[in-house]
Amino acid sequence: MSQLVVLKLGQGDWQQGFHTVTLQLWQTAPPQIPTQWAGSLTPNAQLPELCDRWRTLYMALSKRMTWRRLSRRSSIDIEDEGITNVSVTDFDLVCQQLKQEIDRWLDSSTFSKAERRLRTRLLPTEEIRVIIETDDPYLRRLPWHLWSFFEDYPQAEVALSAPEYGKAVLTHRTPDRVRILAILGNSEGIDIQHDRTLLENLPATETVFLVEPQRQDLDRWLWDEQGWNILFFAGHSTSHADGETGEMMINGSDTVTIAHLKNALKAAIGRGLSLAIFNSCDGLGLARAMADLNIPQLVVMREPVPDRVAQVFVTDLLTTFANGKSFYQSVRQAREKLQGLEDEFPCASWLPVICQNPAETPISWSTLKEAQPTTPSLSTHVNKFRRTSVKMGLMLSLAITSLVLGIRALGGLEQSELALFDRLLRSRPGEGTDPRILVVEVTQDDTNQYGYPLEDKTLAQLIEKLETARPRAIGLDMHRYQSRGQGRSQFIQQFTNPNLYLVCSFGSNDRNSAPPPEFSEAQRTTQMGFSDLLLDSGDTQTVTRTDTVSSEQAIHPEDQVRRQILSYEPGLTDTPTSCTTPYSLNLQLAYRYLAATGIPPAVTPDGNWQFGSVVLQKLPSRFGAYQRLDGRMSQILINYRTDPPGQRVTLQQVLQGQVSASWIRDRIILIGTSAPVARDSFNTPYGDMPGIWIHAHQISQILSAVSQKRPFISGLPQWRDIQWGDGLWILGWAAIAGWTTVRLRLLWLTAIATGVMVLMLYYLSLWFLVQGIWLPLLPSVLAVLLTSTAVIIYSAVVNSFTRSNHGGF
Repeated sequence: MSQLVVLKLGQGDWQQGFHTVTLQLWQTAPPQIPTQWAGSLTPNAQLPELCDRWRTLYMALSKRMTWRRLSRRSSIDIEDEGITNVSVTDFDLVCQQLKQEIDRWLDSSTFSKAERRLRTRLLPTEEIRVIIETDDPYLRRLPWHLWSFFEDYPQAEVALSAPEYGKAVLTHRTPDRVRILAILGNSEGIDIQHDRTLLENLPATETVFLVEPQRQDLDRWLWDEQGWNILFFAGHSTSHADGETGEMMINGSDTVTIAHLKNALKAAIGRGLSLAIFNSCDGLGLARAMADLNIPQLVVMREPVPDRVAQVFVTDLLTTFANGKSFYQSVRQAREKLQGLEDEFPCASWLPVICQNPAETPISWSTLKEAQPTTPSLSTHVNKFRRTSVKMGLMLSLAITSLVLGIRALGGLEQSELALFDRLLRSRPGEGTDPRILVVEVTQDDTNQYGYPLEDKTLAQLIEKLETARPRAIGLDMHRYQSRGQGRSQFIQQFTNPNLYLVCSFGSNDRNSAPPPEFSEAQRTTQMGFSDLLLDSGDTQTVTRTDTVSSEQAIHPEDQVRRQILSYEPGLTDTPTSCTTPYSLNLQLAYRYLAATGIPPAVTPDGNWQFGSVVLQKLPSRFGAYQRLDGRMSQILINYRTDPPGQRVTLQQVLQGQVSASWIRDRIILIGTSAPVARDSFNTPYGDMPGIWIHAHQISQILSAVSQKRPFISGLPQWRDIQWGDGLWILGWAAIAGWTTVRLRLLWLTAIATGVMVLMLYYLSLWFLVQGIWLPLLPSVLAVLLTSTAVIIYSAVVNSFTRSNHGGF
């Protein structure tokens, strides 16, 4: 398996550095999904100066050579008149300095981290194509093969690419043989007969030679209907000063640029032209201009090239390539063999360079010979349709995801999502009873015997019985503003014990929901906890999420308790309230229990409660299915236990001494009424439940989260009220549905695949909920179903159109 590495150098310059450098690793085997690392390259003014110095000495040292270069001034002309007596030792020193500076620059801390990560994914035995993507003239002329990376990976070779490229649209390829159009241009001072002899002897080829052609003849042959696989030029050439284009001398008097042949070259590329070889001087400008035409590969000389070097290189390259070696390996081998000439021609192995279109796969000699129909057939249209359908499937998935998220943001899915959430909660495995909580229920039998409401004397006796067993805390879920029967003073006296808590209601205007008037100001805060419960109403149009419903108010059958309030700011209530404690009963009792174990509460800088390392993250205005929560309260979802959150005894059992002290010692005791006369029952995901048991669930989830790391219910990542994690999850499943529908095509297979995806979503949502993460199940299912349906409809329409135009498949 071969690997593709793309180094994108982005914007920048030598003075400021290159700040948006990315390394991409592509596996050529499908699916083509890149791994990417980001970095930057530091400023380096010395490197371009070294390049200029090297080029100056190269030209001065090689004055007596025979070049394949135009005689006019070009982008590489260096003012070297003042340079005399250049020694090979001086030149070798500059070569060493250039290599060292390249390695030092690429080894900078801002880039080396990305390189190290890349190296962990590569093997020295793998064939690796390294594409340098840049438009900077100095970066394109840099001898990248000197980078130590290529010493460590002997099967790697470098290529250049422009930042912008695209895939050529092929309409034709020649059958059975490789067709080569060989342009033998002006041969003054050089021997191009060697090039001709080489091309004539290549196996399974048809070569047309144009010897010093006129421009019109060259243009006409490029338009040849049979097409070409390789364009070969031998002669004199040069690049313009801006590095964006160049010139070829096609005969003794005429030069042409790529722009002069643009239309003819585009036609040739459309008919299968895959490789251009410019075996001439200074070809980077020609390569840059050809890149705009999306030709797959080119080979050029980055500097002026001696005639002998050009002959040896092209001989080794084409011979090795025609014998079946990969294109990149053929270029590296031919380039490295030039080192044997460097005693006569310095830096000969530095000159050849590949220019690659990253959108195209590397060519091989065998693929050049593959036959393709000369005109688009129905299968061509079908393949094009499939490619288009994949893109359309992804576009439809994005559109449908946006639609689903829009409906959700308006609250259109809220009730259905919450109902599905309840079903998932009930599907979780059992957890057992919480041993830290004991609930003393006042049942219907108790009210028949002791009356309703219970007298203060009865409650005082109950509390005395419980206190003898030394519980950790006692919470009385009963409103006791006014005295009830006898024993008021005895009842109030019990509250000298700081572990005893009573409830009030900040959401009720009833005076009976206020704290006892006998309580001190401190007791109204430290020994009171509000008992208000938040209800999710079925009528989202008339009941907002800010409503807080007390136990005395009427409860509709569709209302559900899914959230608990930890605390609130009394000064922010809509109406004045006599319940001034900012803390809920569940928070007060959990605090009392945990503080006794050495875990006091704290408040984080963003206003969340924290016990030890556990933060009780309050819900934002948008969370999960909820789209209009009240951000003024510190509220969380209730992670109900699947089993009762505590052990149960009755009032009568405690008063008659039937409860063991071990059931009470060091526990939280909750006292409340479950008898129907109290009208203190609420709908929950687990059915109708007395308020006292809801409070037990709330306390249990705080204790379990802090002591046993049982998770609170959270969602996918979001930023403030922007649920971007949910959006990406939904989009991902919609994209999978769109891609799967396009690939399967058959309706029954699509139906099965869609059903499998829906089941996967359900069980994934259940598993994640057990871990404490609420996934957007219903929006994801809707996105999958709607995307699959939309792609099926789109495919049916396009298939119908295709059949009507081609007479059926």
